[in-house]
Amino acid sequence: MRNAKNGLLVVVAFLAGLAGAFWGGNRSTSVKQDARVVQENVYDRVMRTHTIRCGYAIWPPLIIKDINSGQLSGTEYDYMEALGKALNLKIEWPEEIGWADFPAALASGRIDAFCAGTWPTASRAREVDFTLPISYQQFVAFARADDKRFDNALAAINDPSVTIATQDGEISAIIAASDYPKAKTVQLPALASGSELFTNVATGKADVTLSESIVGELYNESNPNKIRRIATASPLGVYGNTIAIERGQDEFRRMLDTATQQMLYNGQIEKILAKYEQFTGTLLRVAPPYAIGGSGR
Repeated sequence: MRNAKNGLLVVVAFLAGLAGAFWGGNRSTSVKQDARVVQENVYDRVMRTHTIRCGYAIWPPLIIKDINSGQLSGTEYDYMEALGKALNLKIEWPEEIGWADFPAALASGRIDAFCAGTWPTASRAREVDFTLPISYQQFVAFARADDKRFDNALAAINDPSVTIATQDGEISAIIAASDYPKAKTVQLPALASGSELFTNVATGKADVTLSESIVGELYNESNPNKIRRIATASPLGVYGNTIAIERGQDEFRRMLDTATQQMLYNGQIEKILAKYEQFTGTLLRVAPPYAIGGSGR
């Protein structure tokens, strides 16, 4: 009799275990499903709010800020405002964000896009994704006006006796670390003005800085005979001016890319670039993937 009771208890315990596993598994699955429902992607959030929240960094002529009114302008500002109209979405500019900090701002949902003409690099691609570029810029090296040590000899920069002016999170710091690891650096904070890179060279705090050709031209216009572009057969690189977004947000990226293509093809972006290009050849155009002529539909 005792053995029968013990057997019955074992069966009951087994069935209870199965039931617990079943209901517990279902509850776990339900919780996971609820979590997926709660987690809203960027595209859905933008469609719900009818707004794209743009973080930005001041970097003329891409993003310019009037010191008196605080009003923004520049190629990237005008482009995003026009893109918003094309998509029937409002563009908000809630905060200035440092070059080193924008990936975290995107990942946390503080902003939907970093609208500063971000250059796509391999190191940044580990953290963020990029839209199609609206223009390209040459990346070059600058030295003091009377310093010709590095002309057609950029490899000489990679020396412990040389100091490079860089900015935290910005392309100058990325290229200095990858291409000239032996050189010393004097680094500006992420929210510093890009012109301070050239000031550090002009005043002797650094020997070289790495930047866009247009930024050097703008500095030379206000500070003649202080710095010069180092003579080279070709630029250090050419990079596209893009919008950075959180990785994995393919619906949002496709929407931005489609609107950008429309603006490239209908001439809107050309008008924006021409408005801000003070020095010929400093904002390189995106080549169209078509040829005018032939039979059409």
